[in-house]
Amino acid sequence: MEKRSANRKTPSRSAAKAHAASLAAGSAGMLIAVWLIYGTVTIDPFRWGLFVEELIIAICALLALRFLCVLNLPKWVSLVCIIGVPAAIVLIGSLSLPEAPAVFERALCLAAAAAFALLTAQQMDNKPDGVLLAALMICVCLPILFAANTRLIDELNRALVMAGVFMTVLAVRQKTVSFAYLASVAFAVAGAAGLYAAFAGAGAGIGALVLSPKRKRGGWTLAAVLMAALPVAVWFIAKLLLPQSGEIFAWNTAIAGEFSQIIRVHLLRALAVGLLLLAFRFFIKREDAAVPVVLALAGCAAARLLPFVSAPEVWTDAMLLCVLAGVGVAKTAR
Repeated sequence: MEKRSANRKTPSRSAAKAHAASLAAGSAGMLIAVWLIYGTVTIDPFRWGLFVEELIIAICALLALRFLCVLNLPKWVSLVCIIGVPAAIVLIGSLSLPEAPAVFERALCLAAAAAFALLTAQQMDNKPDGVLLAALMICVCLPILFAANTRLIDELNRALVMAGVFMTVLAVRQKTVSFAYLASVAFAVAGAAGLYAAFAGAGAGIGALVLSPKRKRGGWTLAAVLMAALPVAVWFIAKLLLPQSGEIFAWNTAIAGEFSQIIRVHLLRALAVGLLLLAFRFFIKREDAAVPVVLALAGCAAARLLPFVSAPEVWTDAMLLCVLAGVGVAKTAR
């Protein structure tokens, strides 16, 4: 009996670290979700009754999307979303040619960000449900994103950060450090827009490091350090070499429509509730692929708390939020 009890499998250190990482990511996701929900409170004077009503509306909207997941969706739905949504964004941007080429360039960056976001959702959810819901949320966000008060380099930064997050998730899923090094390159180039990319890279790097294989921890540690350090180096170089009056630093001239102004607050609240649903799952079941995404979002949130970091507005994180909320709603009650 003693030999049998001694031969029983005990949880490995790597499994314990992965469980701790899931708990940390879940806690971070809950804090960010609560922070976003608090930021959407527009009731003046504040009344709990109206606030609860607004939350119920957001939950009902997400549950309506959840009913789509009742259907047994075929696998090709993911491919249609991954190809169709970026193609639609490019098509919308092409309507501005040849009068406004800058709008088309911004649309290309937005399409790339959407493609990497949907690819990330595919890695996070084995079923096509998460990709479909993330695609629908991205489509609803498009009126706001097209009229965002951002520079062209900020849109490029959004696409590169999303590419870095996707490569990090792929590295975690495949247990291949080469994808982590590719992610560090994407974060490095994104650093030309500012230190925001360094915080996103630091969060994603920490997520990859805690989930890395123990025997190859050295290579993963180097990749995680590069994800945070290279954007800072590129930011210094860009400050010296890139002319601030160039076209890549031009601000968006599009004016937000009434529809985007109306749905802006309500949509952000719905995305926050979707993130909260996913955060709860971290305490019930391991979601390794989602850990780097949540920690990257946490890094972006931390950048906004520091006065010396010129971080863009919260809608720059829209793709990350759509991925997390879409997958979170899709996996609810699964």
